[in-house]
Amino acid sequence: MSLDQYSYCPSGNGKKIKYSEYKEHFPEMQVIHRMIEGEQNVAALDRINANLKTMPSEPWLLAMKCELLLQLSELDALEETSAKFIRLQPDNALAKLYRSLVAIVRGNTEEGASLLLEAIAAATEVLPPMTATVALNLMEAMGQRGMILPALLHCEMLMDIGGGMEEVAARAYDSLISQGNTNTLARESLPSTIDASNSPFAERLSEANALVGAYRISSAKTKLESMQREFGLQAPVLQTLLYCQLMLSDMESAGITARKIAEIATLPEPQRIYYQALAYELAPKSTGVAVNEELCQYVIEDSEFEQKLTESKNLIPIAVDQLKNLLNAILIEEVPPKLAFVCVEPALREQFPELEASRSGSWFAYYGKQTDKPARLISLEPPTGSRRLMLEGIKKDLGIHSLNRELLEKLPSSYLTQVTASIMIRKQIDPERRDALNDATRQLVLDAFLDFPQECLAGKSPRSAAGDDSLKIRLAALLLHWQGSGTSGLMDNQFKDLHQQLQLKAPLLPASSDVFDLVGGASYFWTDLSDIDPNSLIQLMQSALSRNVTSVFDKLAEKSEQTQWPAEFGPSAEYTQLNLRTRTTTDPVTAEGLLKRIVELGKQLGVPIGNAVLERVEVLNMLGRSGESRQFLEQSLRENPNDPVLLQFVQMAMMRQEQAMRARGGAPAVAASSSSASGLWTPGQSEQPQSNAPSSSGGGSKLWIPGQD
Repeated sequence: MSLDQYSYCPSGNGKKIKYSEYKEHFPEMQVIHRMIEGEQNVAALDRINANLKTMPSEPWLLAMKCELLLQLSELDALEETSAKFIRLQPDNALAKLYRSLVAIVRGNTEEGASLLLEAIAAATEVLPPMTATVALNLMEAMGQRGMILPALLHCEMLMDIGGGMEEVAARAYDSLISQGNTNTLARESLPSTIDASNSPFAERLSEANALVGAYRISSAKTKLESMQREFGLQAPVLQTLLYCQLMLSDMESAGITARKIAEIATLPEPQRIYYQALAYELAPKSTGVAVNEELCQYVIEDSEFEQKLTESKNLIPIAVDQLKNLLNAILIEEVPPKLAFVCVEPALREQFPELEASRSGSWFAYYGKQTDKPARLISLEPPTGSRRLMLEGIKKDLGIHSLNRELLEKLPSSYLTQVTASIMIRKQIDPERRDALNDATRQLVLDAFLDFPQECLAGKSPRSAAGDDSLKIRLAALLLHWQGSGTSGLMDNQFKDLHQQLQLKAPLLPASSDVFDLVGGASYFWTDLSDIDPNSLIQLMQSALSRNVTSVFDKLAEKSEQTQWPAEFGPSAEYTQLNLRTRTTTDPVTAEGLLKRIVELGKQLGVPIGNAVLERVEVLNMLGRSGESRQFLEQSLRENPNDPVLLQFVQMAMMRQEQAMRARGGAPAVAASSSSASGLWTPGQSEQPQSNAPSSSGGGSKLWIPGQD
């Protein structure tokens, strides 16, 4: 880009150079700019440094140096220069942005978020282009740390700001909501604040909202905290405070605030349940849904112990690489374990004796004797529940239950890890028995959940907490959080039955109301579909599909099949309905027919069909129809040459073929592989299945710079 007098001043003051106080330096700015554009980076840096010796406080020089250091990925130098920049120009938006970026890359998302917001508030005429770079890096860092809701709120802020950032924010938003490993409650925006116009704190709340509207989030947070101390638990104050805390990525405080909102007895019960469940997601430790697993060490003197490990029927060997990084980080030693095992116990043997099914639990890592260290066994030990019982039985069989137990580290995890049932089977499943096996596996998960003691329930299990009015909101919120996690394997009707079993009434809100504005992501589970209009139904279906809210797919598809769709909705409704059905069917023959129709409708609607094409290819191969699969794939590639998923598939296939030819001198056939999400391991299935479809998740880069891949 050229630099002329009508360009914005590099100093970050928001003025064009012609009207800037630094306009007399325009010729020098041009010289340095041309050097950077010509990729004469070292020469440009030398010239900037030479100028700084005579003009050490010029913000335009510091800003150009920061820009150059960023392009060179010189983080330490950028940190030093940006610190000087903001010290000399504490109100400069660009100085705040560079400091924000350094904080983000250093792992401090709270400081990064605060400085970004301050920079936006300090910007005058226009936002510096650097804003998009910082915002995207912040959202990526938040996503990597599981802070999906704060990242979504920042996306929404960028969309509201405009200035060309809408498209960037929209792409980031789509990426965030599709993160299936995140609770549904964290992938929807917050409900609106309750009207407080007639309250005694209305004027002060308006002042706080004005600060929020001006992006002065830290100042608004301080004012709201003062109001909370003065007026006690007031929903509008706490709701606004919750928003501020999330924008500042203070997850722990946000979780505590959400819990306080849930304690307000005047709020409708569905809202109280929603905020309590949100608190579980935001701050699991302080709200009582986290558990501490213990990493322990046993010194082994038994010379035959390694043989005992390898011969145990309750231990299955796994690759040591799966544990190496974790153990290296905690034990601080470079030598990897010699052996690693996952602990298992027989499961479902009465119902399915032919499958030799086992349920997995904890794991062991064995270090053989070294020159300066004895042989050791490292174990991950759950605090309670069925996994703990399994582990204690295996320790007794191995003869280590009586050895000295050294606690190395407490590792916090969610209750979800303790109630999930991972079943391994050693024989092929009869297709006619698969549904029965899935039902039995789900029952194991259900029993584990019902019988697992929870701190949030005063140490009671959900089963024993049933009927306790003092725990009703917390228990209902636990069910909502569990369903939102998507890890249970239960469908919505089964959660409704679970509510009845626990003496709870599942909320049901009329579709005519703005349910999302009342209870956020809980709307997928609590919207009454009996009176929903076609427009609202298809929006709910599409939204649930994009967020992979699997537990409601069946009920939405069933409602769609019962709906008389207007002509303008017909193909789109059928397309969405079939996609919902495809995600829940376990019959490959049914899935193949659904995918075939999805491809046809996708062409009719003009939407990308690549994923459906590749899924059908996989299913056809699974059914032994490889010839038809190959013919269908070749035809789809010819007819849809610009489909992004198919393009990436072809590129990956060519890359694999090229690599194989270099390695073996031949050209291997490209075959699609199948990945199961059922939680069942079957013989012949690879330990790490790969899909030919491109991954939707982002990379793990620490720094994103415009123009760089």
